[in-house]
Amino acid sequence: MKFNSKDIKALIREDSEDERYEYIDETGWEDEGKYSYEKFIFKFDGKFYSVGVSRSGSYYSDYYYNYEDWGKEIECLEVEKVEKVIYEWTTVKS
Repeated sequence: MKFNSKDIKALIREDSEDERYEYIDETGWEDEGKYSYEKFIFKFDGKFYSVGVSRSGSYYSDYYYNYEDWGKEIECLEVEKVEKVIYEWTTVKS
């Protein structure tokens, strides 16, 4: 679904005054060297949506966020929260 990018930017920056949008969660930044990525989850009209954000730059200087280049609208994906069970191998303590 397409949303007004101005509304989504305000939601991400935590300065949204539009009560139709509700911040739900974020994945935390995944660092991949020069770029970092994160997904923001929000609720709109009873449904949940995800939008991806990337940033480049440095913690010590300043970050540049990709939402500065978004056009008038941004495509957000409808999502749902599901439970996942993950198995992994671990060392047995004797």
